[in-house]
Amino acid sequence: MFRIGIIGCGRMAAKMIGSIKDLEEVEIVAVASRDKSRANKFVKQNCPEAKALGTYEQMTRQKDIDLVYIATPNTYHYENAIMCVKNHMNVLVEKPFAMNRQEADSIFSEAKNRGVFVCEAMWTSFMPLHLKMIEWIKSGKIGAVRYIQSNLGYDIEDVARVTDPALGGGAHLDLGVYPTNLAVSILGENLNPVSVFAHRYSTGVEKDVSCVLEVPGDGAMAVSFVTISTNTDKDGSVIGETGYIKIRNINDYEKIELYDHDGNLVEEIEREGLNSYAVEMKACIDAIHQGLIQCPQMPWHKTAYIASLNDRIRGMI
Repeated sequence: MFRIGIIGCGRMAAKMIGSIKDLEEVEIVAVASRDKSRANKFVKQNCPEAKALGTYEQMTRQKDIDLVYIATPNTYHYENAIMCVKNHMNVLVEKPFAMNRQEADSIFSEAKNRGVFVCEAMWTSFMPLHLKMIEWIKSGKIGAVRYIQSNLGYDIEDVARVTDPALGGGAHLDLGVYPTNLAVSILGENLNPVSVFAHRYSTGVEKDVSCVLEVPGDGAMAVSFVTISTNTDKDGSVIGETGYIKIRNINDYEKIELYDHDGNLVEEIEREGLNSYAVEMKACIDAIHQGLIQCPQMPWHKTAYIASLNDRIRGMI
């Protein structure tokens, strides 16, 4: 049995628990909150067999846990992850992995020294349709990629944490990391932010962000728009010299479509199989069983590079 502990009792933690019930030989054994009553309520509603813990530190004293899923607000990811890693506990950390590159490097350094598994929960990187799209591109189905466009918007500005700077709120860290991950997955780790524009709330965090990333000297571009004030279609396109790919929902791939140079539909694949949270968790479990300390689908260098891009983009807002 693979035993999972969870730090944080919010919406993401509940979604993860609901999704991994489809995985065999997996159980939630402990859930930690800074408020014991909240932990008790969460456990009762979502995983009655688990222990409810009243501090995050108590998680490190549990001896029967194979992986800790960290689902706390953004600004707590570093301290929660470093605490677990220093206690030799494997961790899956919700995106954004950390608030900056320095925090990310520190976590990876500690994990490497201890041989501890660490992964960012950038779930799109694990989705079968994402991996299939990358396969299409690498096999030359659309030729050299010249342009990526994407949007991602949810009407979530009434959710307190997304407008609170103390919790790492704002459109970029909450949503902008997805189009950034898409761009890095396709164009690689040599991107330059050439244009960033945002509207802000009175709290100082971004309501929406438009961003242009460019491959220096090559001219390939990734253009994105994200917002936490309204719903968008959440679609994206990857345009190559001999064809293009349409992505239905860049945040939770529903379908990918391959078109030739003349706009004729060549192939389309719809989502099927496990829920995307379960796909992500299964990849981590498989990696740990193989004795790996990184997940091939989301290696440390990619997470660290995205953290660097986040630093640069936020510095331009």
